[in-house]
Amino acid sequence: MAENKPGKKKSARKLFTRPEHCNVIIAATMSAGKTSLINALLGNEILFSANEAATATLTRITHNRSLRQRIEGVSYNQQGECHERSNNVQSATLRQWNGHQAVKYIELDCRIDSLRKTVKPLVIYDTPGPNNSQDASHKHLLDAALTLPGKKLLVYVLNATQLATLDDKQLLLDIKNSPALASGNQIIFILNKMDQLDDERGETIELFLEKAREYLEQTGYRQPVIIPAMMQTSLIAKKVLNRKSITRNQKHRLQAELERFRENKFSLNEASHISVAIKRKVRAELKRTLPENKQSDMFDKTELIQFIAYSGIRTLEIFLSQHN
Repeated sequence: MAENKPGKKKSARKLFTRPEHCNVIIAATMSAGKTSLINALLGNEILFSANEAATATLTRITHNRSLRQRIEGVSYNQQGECHERSNNVQSATLRQWNGHQAVKYIELDCRIDSLRKTVKPLVIYDTPGPNNSQDASHKHLLDAALTLPGKKLLVYVLNATQLATLDDKQLLLDIKNSPALASGNQIIFILNKMDQLDDERGETIELFLEKAREYLEQTGYRQPVIIPAMMQTSLIAKKVLNRKSITRNQKHRLQAELERFRENKFSLNEASHISVAIKRKVRAELKRTLPENKQSDMFDKTELIQFIAYSGIRTLEIFLSQHN
């Protein structure tokens, strides 16, 4: 249950400074699938996606090994004062905080099993979509994340079904010209929603990877690292593995993608623009033997684990684990 516990006033910069951590900043325009990506890393639908205008907040998620079954969180106002604290954050808690006009910063502590083997602790920053014209503070909060001190990795989410929109291109140019990419900081790209492409209409993985590469190079990003992915479907698979309930539509979506996975489970990995070493790690996970005579209405644990490796989220997890 959330509690109103006013705390000491802190500056926004002190709130979001962790010099001993590697800062991973997730950025995207609206509807690219940024929230699905973060939820897929967490393994459950904690953050919510709001297509409507919402209060701009910058959320920091820190891995805490001791928190196995719960998430702790604090919300702050613009001045760094504690707005509300919760020892058991739920999705509804975050929806309430995000919807409150006073809340500008949120801190979450939870166990992130997929990133537990990192050399240096990672802190994930969920930035607001800057193309919300009804709230100019979205861009200000993104700029605040980009100018945080210390080492940074930017993870930019592209929507494969809506490449090269005006909002997307402007954001990429803003990031390219920001100090965030100086001092050895790196940016990688997630080409999301690959499961929405139609092979029968010629919308192949290879074609859209090439389109994304050309678009990024034209925007000033030379030899971009691009990971093709289907974050929403990988989240569904993780929920099944974690014994979380899924909706009927989510079940049908996962079943449909499993059929394509069985036809060629190496397709996304082979098309990705990533290092050979990471490709080999993912391929090794995909080469494990799968159960025979698979029933279409049942989910098998071994197959779901391989599907997660196929879906792109595992490639990102390996990259993050090796990055720092």
